[in-house]
Amino acid sequence: MTVLVLAVTVVAGAVFGATAPRLSRRLPPAAATWLMSAGGMLAAAASSTALALVGFRVVAQTRPLTSRGHWSDAVLNQDDPVSTPISVAALTVLAVALGAGLHAVLTGVRSTLAAYQLAAEVGGGELHVLDTAQASALAVPGRHGRIVVTSGLLRRLDAPQRRALLAHERAHLRHRHHLHQTATMIAVALNPLLRPLRAAVRLSCERWADEDAAAVSPRGTVAQALLRAAGAGAAAPAPVLAAAVDDVADRIAALELPAPRMQVGRAAVLVCVVVAAVAAVGYGMHRTEDVFELAQAAWRAGRR
Repeated sequence: MTVLVLAVTVVAGAVFGATAPRLSRRLPPAAATWLMSAGGMLAAAASSTALALVGFRVVAQTRPLTSRGHWSDAVLNQDDPVSTPISVAALTVLAVALGAGLHAVLTGVRSTLAAYQLAAEVGGGELHVLDTAQASALAVPGRHGRIVVTSGLLRRLDAPQRRALLAHERAHLRHRHHLHQTATMIAVALNPLLRPLRAAVRLSCERWADEDAAAVSPRGTVAQALLRAAGAGAAAPAPVLAAAVDDVADRIAALELPAPRMQVGRAAVLVCVVVAAVAAVGYGMHRTEDVFELAQAAWRAGRR
């Protein structure tokens, strides 16, 4: 049964990683971002837990643990048999996944602390203008986030386009988009089947900021500001968010259409996939608890 639970979580992760980026393009970007980042974390946690359930069987049947836990290894093997090679393989994959996940967590923490330090060093008000010919704009998260814009970019934009640009960068800070991207990075590290989510969440965060800008400026103005900023945009280290670097064509195409409306059917598909993975793990944990209770009863009865 635990092997079946693992299979369900693996399939759910693969389906979510493959379908979420496509389905989310038709959803409001705020909803899409939350669905993909939170759903990715749940799918990754489910697959890791399922690996732990399968791998623990071979550990639980070792003599030191059967004596300490007072359970019968014979009952464990009969009630929910898992072969030793499968358990060892599950533990190996889990160890690699947890190592990658820990590395992703540490990377995210270091990057966030560096961004917070940068925001503190910039100081001043919300907006900081760098006097340089280079054209770029950055949203630097922090206790008091900062928007860093170069004078070269400001000269490229007229007054309405500047308002649109600043609204875009404020949206990144207000909605803490760097946390969504960091969460997705950790989920992908734990479950590589979710890899397509990284680019998809990055795009949905940008579209979310574009839609916020379009709430205070005409959509055409936001698109023009994006085009002018894209010519000299430069990538920035995570979690600093650079304007007009990624997926410019997709973002402009989205701005040429009306703001997307919530499509419950598409969102429900993504939710159901994640719920299936979580429900499978919940059942697997409950079933494992029952098996160990039977094994302990057998131990007490002298059947070891």
